[in-house]
Amino acid sequence: MKVIHLAVAVACAIGLGLAPSGAKAQAGQAPADIATYVVRPGDTLYGLAERYMIRPGDASQVGRLNRIAEPRRLQPGTILRIPARLLRTEPVVARLAAFRGDVTIIAPAGPLAPVIGLVVPEGSRLTTAAGAFLTLEMPDGSRITLPSQSRVVLDRARRVLLTGDIQRRLTLEAGRSSSVVTPAPTPGSSFIIQTPLTVSAVRGTEFRVGHDAEANHSTLEVVEGSVGAQASYEPGEILVPQAFGRRADATSASAPQALLPGPKLRNPGRPQDEPELSFSLVPVDGAQSYRGQLATDAGFVDILAENQSDGTILTFASAPNAIYFLRLTALDADGLEGLPEVYAIERRLNAIGLEPPAGLEGVDRSFLFRWSDSGDGVASFRFQLAANPEMDGPIIDEPGLAERQISVAELPDGVYFWRVLVTRFEDGRTFEKWSPVQRFQLGG
Repeated sequence: MKVIHLAVAVACAIGLGLAPSGAKAQAGQAPADIATYVVRPGDTLYGLAERYMIRPGDASQVGRLNRIAEPRRLQPGTILRIPARLLRTEPVVARLAAFRGDVTIIAPAGPLAPVIGLVVPEGSRLTTAAGAFLTLEMPDGSRITLPSQSRVVLDRARRVLLTGDIQRRLTLEAGRSSSVVTPAPTPGSSFIIQTPLTVSAVRGTEFRVGHDAEANHSTLEVVEGSVGAQASYEPGEILVPQAFGRRADATSASAPQALLPGPKLRNPGRPQDEPELSFSLVPVDGAQSYRGQLATDAGFVDILAENQSDGTILTFASAPNAIYFLRLTALDADGLEGLPEVYAIERRLNAIGLEPPAGLEGVDRSFLFRWSDSGDGVASFRFQLAANPEMDGPIIDEPGLAERQISVAELPDGVYFWRVLVTRFEDGRTFEKWSPVQRFQLGG
């Protein structure tokens, strides 16, 4: 089983202004503080300093640290320990892979207009407004996605020239984040997401970090891999395995607890043909609410919409005809978001609405039935009128109608039921849908 180490440090003295970096130190020094390098044939300490260190004169400091007597004669295979702060780095390109809605990017030099492929420099603050989403992607495929009403700062995105270590650090100031991290190419590489309460350092896993600024608590949920977590007041590291999560506030952190399973979708093969997309979920024991995300791709890089409900019905606004992906999760009483369940959804608008029957002016006991529809392609209609709600043995059954109305003459008094079938031809396929049965009464 793959084990990923995560240092989670919770500030005990928030009122005293304990910074996340201080919390990290409480949990143990990061391995990236000291870089290691295996000497190759032809290497000299002065040559390494000239090519890879910020100041060539730092060669003497590295020599003292490693007790090197002959800096011009290094033994191949020797492992050098070098303080990371002495090493030169170069920026790692972070790009805006996808976004929707009102997204704000404030770089150190000023605001940037969000466009796909935009290079996001270090120090940039990225914010999503209500109903907005963005995904930031690194060259190795690692990415972080921000849903609605979230804010993150890209503190660091660097490559160490000497070792090839990739260092990425982000601060989640508010809201939620979902990260998929490609396994690191070198032991000293890091991917860190910190909140005002926690520091999460991972290598090669899928996880979520959230921070509720108003309630002052942070959450961690491990979807793939395993994570070692340690609060500043805990004596040692606690293993948070795959499918488990943890919540931390200013004074305490919960034990790892199992995440709720992903909700199942009722009628998953049914096309979404109404103007509003609506999904019915099978209840999950222990769930307090449910969350759904709709995306254009299976990896949920390009998220289209998100919604949350205390009940088992999730709805989304109308969307163009296409194949979408729906990710469902259940949230427990501690606010931990459970494991995802993903479905491919066909969106094919084919809606029909009925109007109340209207008497035809000047025509005795004749009535006009009208309906409206929405959707793409060519539509035809079938009208049925019956004396029972089961529509058995219809009095009138008229298929192949092109117009959205039909008149019926000489209806005697009584109770009637009617409905309309819309048949839509699109992209070489046929889609059919009955309207709900409507009831009306003539006479007493």
